[in-house]
Amino acid sequence: MQMQAFACFHHNIYHYLFVFMITQSCLCQILEQPVPINESLLVPRVVNGRPAQLGDVPYQIGFKTLKSRVQHIYSTFCGGVIIAPSKLLSAAHCFEAKQSACFSKSVIISGKALTRKFAVAGTLLNDEKYRADSSSGSQWRRLKMVVYPAKYKFPKHDICVVITIKPFFFNGNVAPIPIASRFIDYKGTCLVSGYGRLSPAFSKQKLQSDKLMLADLDIIPTYYCSRRHNRNMRHFICTTNQVSDTAQGDSGGPLVCYKSGDPKDLGKGVVVGVVSGSRKHAGSFFTRVSSFYKYIMSNKADCISLTPYCLIFTTINYGFYLFCSCFIWLFFFSSQ
Repeated sequence: MQMQAFACFHHNIYHYLFVFMITQSCLCQILEQPVPINESLLVPRVVNGRPAQLGDVPYQIGFKTLKSRVQHIYSTFCGGVIIAPSKLLSAAHCFEAKQSACFSKSVIISGKALTRKFAVAGTLLNDEKYRADSSSGSQWRRLKMVVYPAKYKFPKHDICVVITIKPFFFNGNVAPIPIASRFIDYKGTCLVSGYGRLSPAFSKQKLQSDKLMLADLDIIPTYYCSRRHNRNMRHFICTTNQVSDTAQGDSGGPLVCYKSGDPKDLGKGVVVGVVSGSRKHAGSFFTRVSSFYKYIMSNKADCISLTPYCLIFTTINYGFYLFCSCFIWLFFFSSQ
């Protein structure tokens, strides 16, 4: 009877150790292949805005991908914002990738998935030729990796941190901006900026702008935001679409408020949200940056963003748990 009980215990402990080992080895996910998504339903652009001038929003990033191999033309597919020399913010759905079935804290995208994608600052153009130097004023940076919460499922947790291989050089047209650090139910108007389409996402017209656009949007209090979208919108910021709005293509772009009352607001404004999406007759919604402040500032990938290192980490974990299970087996066997 004792031997049967021991055999059952021995089988179960190996089972639990194996499950725990798999869970530990899946603390991060390294992903290569982006998931095709219907961007016409997700990614907004500024509508009824005004043309920007260089230096108006020096923190603005245009994420560009190859449009024409022959002419070497790159086009903006999403917006972003500079918060440090090599650290940018954007929307997770701009870089969404296939996820594995294991548990994780963060999704990390690197390698081939980021090929022919650039973060470009100091430019007003939607489409432009790639420039290795900054003689034209614009600065092009290759992407090292993108990290976003594993709990992301559009529109929830729709935020990501983008790391560039080389830092940006700051000047009058390229500069960082602080991010909001605490929840505030914003009032009044805030500034949104983005490249591209001038017609709303649900319009049959496809009016395209070739330059960066700005718009002042009226903020909706959180209570009415939740009622309008029929869900809890505490982790979002909502704006009206009565005059200006966002439409297809500017996801990840910044919503900046001035004199917000946030501790990080030193008179030059803070990023309070990144463009996530819009609903017909309901206006746009932005992922609330303060809800992810600790995640953004720590930016801790759960393991090194190179697959071989993660495999080594998993192997060490496996060896450790195997050693423990053998020790437990010998202890119980010797005690019989």
